[in-house]
Amino acid sequence: MKGLRAVEAAIRLGSFTRAADELNVTQTAISRLVREVELWLGHTLFERRANTLELSESGRVFGPRLSDAFRELESAVASLQRRPGGPSVTVTVGPTFAMRWLIPRLPGFQRAHPGIEVRVVTAIGEPTELRPDWTATIRLAEGPGAGHAGRQLFTAALFPVAAPALAAQLKKPSDLARQTLLEVEHSPQDWPRWLAAAGVDPAKLRRRLSFDYSAFALQAALDGLGVALARAPYVADDLAAGRLVKPFELVVGEERRAWYVIHRPGAETDAPFAVFLDWLAAVVGD
Repeated sequence: MKGLRAVEAAIRLGSFTRAADELNVTQTAISRLVREVELWLGHTLFERRANTLELSESGRVFGPRLSDAFRELESAVASLQRRPGGPSVTVTVGPTFAMRWLIPRLPGFQRAHPGIEVRVVTAIGEPTELRPDWTATIRLAEGPGAGHAGRQLFTAALFPVAAPALAAQLKKPSDLARQTLLEVEHSPQDWPRWLAAAGVDPAKLRRRLSFDYSAFALQAALDGLGVALARAPYVADDLAAGRLVKPFELVVGEERRAWYVIHRPGAETDAPFAVFLDWLAAVVGD
């Protein structure tokens, strides 16, 4: 466990020195622990070069999953250690939805309902069932699914976004050939779907940057690195503030999937969760 924690910190922080500072050990200890884990796994996780530390292909694959595992463990421990308190709601969401829509709005809920604690758990993928300690999940899905209830919050339409200076250069979809497309690894069909609808040959768009999560691609768009595809909840605040611009009118919808808040049948009768559901409906309506 010490070795895995050292690896997780080094991957997340990008430095043995910063990992050592966080874990309150020496850099030599971090280096030794990482090496022991690499020998145990049979994979090199870091490419060690002069004055730089880069992840190997194995490290890029292993790192996010290891971080997720430690977050899950920390959440489980915190759940057991937490003293019984007042009413609460535990909702699980994807990292990008949490960062770019839910968390920025939670202060409003807390001001309106200070007696209800909302616990946010981030989870990768689409769980097929709710864990016992989850009140609800907000997911991009085809519906609540068998044995669950829920309601639709948003559609899942896709459209390009870019920083204002870059967006000003985009007069028609074919202008994307001069820009960098920001892709998301777990959604490889998003850009081909939008480009096909726009009548643009993907082979002519060769400048691309790929990211693990939508949040990273959208941050890259905010920083002017290229053009990202977005769904409305992820960029509503940035579009309203002018930090991002939607350069084209074309929006590609999804016939089957939308964002749903999914819960167990009857959970909506629980008073704290009923308040949370009403708040979600009101905020989405705004």
